[in-house]
Amino acid sequence: MTEIEDRLRDAMAARAESVRDDGRPRALPAPRGTSGARWWAPIAVAAAIVTVVAATVVGTRTVTPPTPAVPPVPTVPTARPTPRTGALAPPVRQVWPGAVHEIPATGPGGRVFTPDVFVTDRVVVGRGLTRNRLDGIWSYDVDRRGFTRIAPLKNPNVMNAPLVFGDGYLAWSTLRDRLTEIWAVPVTGGVPRRIASVTAVLVDNAYSGIDLAIADGTAVWSPLDGGGVYRAPLTGGKASLVDGTRGFHLVGWPWAGRPEQDMMSDRPAVRPMEFLKNVLTGETRDAAPPAGLTSWSDCGVTWCLNGAEAWRRDGTDRHGLPGTAHGLLYSGRFVLLHQRSRDGRGASSLHDVATGRTGLLFPVPTRRGDKAAPTLYVHEGMFRFRSGPGRQVLVDLNAAGR
Repeated sequence: MTEIEDRLRDAMAARAESVRDDGRPRALPAPRGTSGARWWAPIAVAAAIVTVVAATVVGTRTVTPPTPAVPPVPTVPTARPTPRTGALAPPVRQVWPGAVHEIPATGPGGRVFTPDVFVTDRVVVGRGLTRNRLDGIWSYDVDRRGFTRIAPLKNPNVMNAPLVFGDGYLAWSTLRDRLTEIWAVPVTGGVPRRIASVTAVLVDNAYSGIDLAIADGTAVWSPLDGGGVYRAPLTGGKASLVDGTRGFHLVGWPWAGRPEQDMMSDRPAVRPMEFLKNVLTGETRDAAPPAGLTSWSDCGVTWCLNGAEAWRRDGTDRHGLPGTAHGLLYSGRFVLLHQRSRDGRGASSLHDVATGRTGLLFPVPTRRGDKAAPTLYVHEGMFRFRSGPGRQVLVDLNAAGR
């Protein structure tokens, strides 16, 4: 393919992943670690297309793993690499070799495979599409290099937020008759089962979606518009609002925060997630930014950042970033950076604010004739992009964070 064809293909794929499949023909979406009972789910920003220099980025935030309900302990900043001004990072595979996998973009029968979540360090689960229609949930084993079908998935109203995993189950949301339905199936396989149905939130006649996760044997979620933390048993039952969470938004179970960041708004929050609350214990944590800072672009349970710096929620361990931050934290500690070398080369890179380590994902064009950058799909626990015809690279953020 020519560079123009490559960019056209990726742009069409990005658009396809940002809308619900209503059955009308569209370009096939370009496809998208864990140990034990890791679980993930969408959060903060619904699927959206943004631009970072010359790279197309499709972002889906998701809830971070469960965090212990313990008070914050004062920490002594650990030694971290000093950001090198004007230097590009080494390749991400070199920095986190156990977290980077190249897998097929298509599965059995030529269906498109859209990875969503690592259910173990070596097995990733996602959705299969045939003729641009969802046809099932599939897993891929990076060691065995083989696909396995977990369950059929025939409802065309499944939303584009990624599948989530926890407690041995996979879950997702659908929209039907103005109702948000939450479905689940054992990761070992079976027939999907509807576990909850609630009135859908509509904003300007459009479905705003939910941020879904699995924790403590329940599905937990927050509407993307309006907030509140809700839960329902995985075995099925009535959904209920968790006491004291109205106006809060799920961040990382059992933590919820406000004000919610809304990247689609003309006036996003100046201090997003300034206030946190443990929905199980009632404990609260307020952000205490370093002296002189009055705003930030994102703040998680442990870390906060703006375009140039990161620091702990308690204001300690302030340090510069080796590039310009995309503005959001993923898995609580990773950020997408744009880097520029002294000789004018550009790159999209992944940076860990906890350790200071940075890995280059791919170059981005800065001059006429430079090769087009691939579309980057960013999820809470995974980054992915096309690496060539029929191939895609997955970066497991949870494996990188260990």
